[in-house]
Amino acid sequence: MTSVDPLISDDPLTTVHPWSDRTAAVPAADDHSVLDRWDRVVAAHADAPALAGNGRSYTFGEADRAARGLATVLATTLRPDDHSGAGVGAVAGGASKPVGIMAGQTSEAVVAVLALVRAGRTVVVLDDHLPTARLEHVARLAGVDEILADGERAALAADVVAERAGSVHGLGDLLARGAVATDGPAPAERPGGRDPFAIVFTSGSTGMPKGVVLTHRQQLANAEQDAAALGLGPGDRLGVVLPLSFAAGLLFSFDTLLCGGAAVLLEPRELGVERLVGRFAEEHVTVLVCTPHLLRSIVGSQTAPGAHATASGTAPVLGGLRFLMTTGEAVTGADLEAARPHLDPDTLLLNAFGSSETACVAYCPIEPGQPVPVGVVPAGWPLPGKTVLVLREDGSPADPGETGELVVVSDGMTAGYWGAPEKTAERAGTTGEAEAALGIPVGTPSWRQGDLARFDPDGRLVLLGRSDDAVKVRGYLVEPSEVEAALRAVPEVHDAVVTAQVDPPAVTRLVAYVVGRPGHRTPAPAALRRALRDRLPEYMVPASIVPMTELPRNERGKVDRAELPAAPSVETEMVEGEYDQWELVVGQIWAEVLGLRGVHLDEDFSALGGDSLSAEEMLAVVQDRLGVDLRSSDVLEHPTLRSFARRVRGGTSALPSHPDVVKVSEARVAGRPPVFCFAGGGALALTFLPLSRHLPEHDLYAFQQHALERRGLPDWSIERSARRAVALMRIVQPRGPYLLVGHSLGGLVALEIARLLVENGEQVEHVALLDTYLPRTKSEQARLHFGRMEPRDQPDTAVRAVQRGLDRAVRRVLPAGVPYGALFAKRVRAYTAGVLRHDGQKGFDAFFDQAEIVTRRHHPTPFHGRATYVLADANPDAAGWSALLRGPTEMVRIAAEHTSLLREPHVAELATALRAAFVSAEAAGD
Repeated sequence: MTSVDPLISDDPLTTVHPWSDRTAAVPAADDHSVLDRWDRVVAAHADAPALAGNGRSYTFGEADRAARGLATVLATTLRPDDHSGAGVGAVAGGASKPVGIMAGQTSEAVVAVLALVRAGRTVVVLDDHLPTARLEHVARLAGVDEILADGERAALAADVVAERAGSVHGLGDLLARGAVATDGPAPAERPGGRDPFAIVFTSGSTGMPKGVVLTHRQQLANAEQDAAALGLGPGDRLGVVLPLSFAAGLLFSFDTLLCGGAAVLLEPRELGVERLVGRFAEEHVTVLVCTPHLLRSIVGSQTAPGAHATASGTAPVLGGLRFLMTTGEAVTGADLEAARPHLDPDTLLLNAFGSSETACVAYCPIEPGQPVPVGVVPAGWPLPGKTVLVLREDGSPADPGETGELVVVSDGMTAGYWGAPEKTAERAGTTGEAEAALGIPVGTPSWRQGDLARFDPDGRLVLLGRSDDAVKVRGYLVEPSEVEAALRAVPEVHDAVVTAQVDPPAVTRLVAYVVGRPGHRTPAPAALRRALRDRLPEYMVPASIVPMTELPRNERGKVDRAELPAAPSVETEMVEGEYDQWELVVGQIWAEVLGLRGVHLDEDFSALGGDSLSAEEMLAVVQDRLGVDLRSSDVLEHPTLRSFARRVRGGTSALPSHPDVVKVSEARVAGRPPVFCFAGGGALALTFLPLSRHLPEHDLYAFQQHALERRGLPDWSIERSARRAVALMRIVQPRGPYLLVGHSLGGLVALEIARLLVENGEQVEHVALLDTYLPRTKSEQARLHFGRMEPRDQPDTAVRAVQRGLDRAVRRVLPAGVPYGALFAKRVRAYTAGVLRHDGQKGFDAFFDQAEIVTRRHHPTPFHGRATYVLADANPDAAGWSALLRGPTEMVRIAAEHTSLLREPHVAELATALRAAFVSAEAAGD
């Protein structure tokens, strides 16, 4: 419960949320403009902090004096206002000549806004992080030919208005002159509520910028509703991390100022995440409004949840916040849950929904201790002063739970699009008799938001995507946002966006672009399709899933769909006559395992999203249905449906390849040495297939543990594995120079091979170790496995107490050193690996466990040649390898989980590093 500052309300509002029963905040006075409200704030809080962060700090009184002085100077500096903004269509009365501001995310930029408004001008804040061509276009659309710029940005500002023969005025010099200015021209006539306050530019669905006119009433209404809904007022310090050129950045900054709080101006794009959170603490930020993308970046930058929390005796990295609000795009419950350990226990979480045209429309609060929603967080409850309608196609109100078009009704919205009355007319309207029946006064402004939405049983608004985004897929209407929500609900998915490829007469298909969650294995497309089929109808599962390291974003932090890569066509209708019987049968098996409707004859199993597990699943189905027993190396040697079906047709009569090594790819250009790759414990040679596609200039041979796929005795030492591999390598390449790549356990094998080759007088040109861990003792490996981090401490619960008692009882019965239970089964699997066959994943786990035992017994020999060491997430051995890699060594860090290094999208970055290393090594050898 929070009371609102009397400055804002003469009838104190005590219910902050839920606020769905409030129709409007009660204004303290008849404010017509931002200046009216600002003057009252200054009178009541002249000595209170107003502006901080980048630039100089100002109290309200100091900021007001600076703005008044600057306005006095501007009256004789700016060109006369010819009211060229008149006729913008939706703007009532004449519109003042817009003037640009280019002073970064600084307190001086806010003072300039206040001064321009006092001088009777409309404000256009220009973001210097945008391309010059974009800024020129914005200035042209707004009719800006004068810019107030600081020294750092004066040259860029001059370029922006050059074609309009415009002028740039030095803001620093103007502020200095304003500080000593005394009498000046009579102040400009005060604006009214419907007059333009600022113009902000937003990219619509076409990608072309539109100038949204923010009115004084729109800004005042936003401040009033935040006073009611958030209790925003004196003592609050807003971290302004959304650019002032965006509607949200400007609106929330002035919401805070007009409620008596302080705006702390910070620029995340220049500070970076670590320095940004440090500034939050230095500036005592108490409220924060940011994009979900920035929140994920902050959370992802922390090494472990709570790493800076009370366990270390210091505050959490986002400590001290009264509330944290996300806005701008969808946020998931998983995002907010991941943020909680980095916040104070009593911090309120909120999701905000709004737009440049409507300002804030709804907030969804999540109280401390309250469970976060599953999937995408709803838009929330409509705010005071905003009425939200969800209408059917015939204009009648939709029932709760029913989908309809979103319409916002309020007198605190945009005046329209600057210079584009026809575009304004498409969205703007006023209420009539139908709305009057709902208690809404006739003639109230309304705005068609262009979104589909519904109300849930609790009265919260739930957004379902743009009404123009809905597409028909095989006759069904699909909202891509619903598919995005399902993807984000998969624990391994960090971010996702779904688009529709509509290219008649081809069938419309969905394409998903997915970013894996940091610290987790990148989910294979096939695994994601299987997960989606548990949540969605079959027709809503994307035909193509493209793994990415991050999604491209525009200057607003939103996904830039125009920059998404083209998705390959990965499925087809399998028509008899185009496929022979074997191809049809095998193709149906591939489609079933990979979650596709059909597969092209020349499509590659791995490129379709298949990984080692799905390959084993596919081979098991082939054996069960067709009676043909094949190995994963057959998938490597016959990667396309056409060639694999031919292999299946030949049955077991085909000549077998060596069980331990397979030629993964053949060089497209002759002359470069082959690359020999060594897989990790329990990993197939198949795992190097994605890497081979990025190294087309080399033959690539991949080795896996002996007896992994065919019964036999595995190698019980690294030396034995290395000698076996060297004998096979010399058949392929009798003499050096050799290129060696080892992943995990394979890195130790590669090092031992290098030792053997060097001792025999051969040249080892380069050794690359991919996230290889140093050998550890038994006790150390109990806590740290190859790429598998185990929790160090277990909660001291009653269950654990019973477990400890059972441990003691069993140990009295069994001889010393004999394991039992799961540990016993694990040990048995390890010592019988290769001799006994274990089904499915247990077979790979057996060799993984056997590799751990072998590694404990190994003592690596230092390597003095050229090397590359690649670190993935959570690798603790970055410093330790310097004792073993004593030659020229490059350390490469890739933000990926241990096993995901060799999978898209991270393998592309890995291949780039390896290619550069190989070229450098070859040049050094010459």
